[in-house]
Amino acid sequence: MNRAVFLDRDGTLNADSRDYIKNLDEFRLFPFTIKALKILSDLEFRLVIITNQACIAKGLTTVEKVQEIHEFITKEFRRNGINLDGIFYCPHHPDISRCECRKPKIANVLKAANTYEIDLSQSWFIGDSKKDVEAGVNAGCRTILVKTGVRETADAENWDPSPEYITENLLTAAQLIKREKKGKSV
Repeated sequence: MNRAVFLDRDGTLNADSRDYIKNLDEFRLFPFTIKALKILSDLEFRLVIITNQACIAKGLTTVEKVQEIHEFITKEFRRNGINLDGIFYCPHHPDISRCECRKPKIANVLKAANTYEIDLSQSWFIGDSKKDVEAGVNAGCRTILVKTGVRETADAENWDPSPEYITENLLTAAQLIKREKKGKSV
């Protein structure tokens, strides 16, 4: 079985907006994203993006524009020597109760786990919101909350469930995972 790091997109890998990231012109990777993913890749984690993209259902963008962003991400990572195993997104409106793929539900995590033979108990979920933490916990992963999103995280240690760790950003999260792995292998 493989280990993975499941990554939220907006607010974790790239700058977020309260008005959604609707096209490639609005998309900006954080300056530390590539370095962080290289650390995780060197630790032999599969890298999988799990993202909610309600902006599609809300009519603010199209599937094609979201796919254009995802193609850019994949090419940019590959150009920097990082293999992105997959991107799984939920295009549904938050008010659709029958949707099983919108975080904090875990249909997309389970689909990725089945596709890439991932042991969820040996995997991490990194994101910038309560929904990301809940999705990680619901999937049986360890969780890290990063403080780079647009949502309030000041009381995150009191959330139910609360994240296992809270870090400044994706780079500090990757460094934490590296330190922990190194500590276990000594």
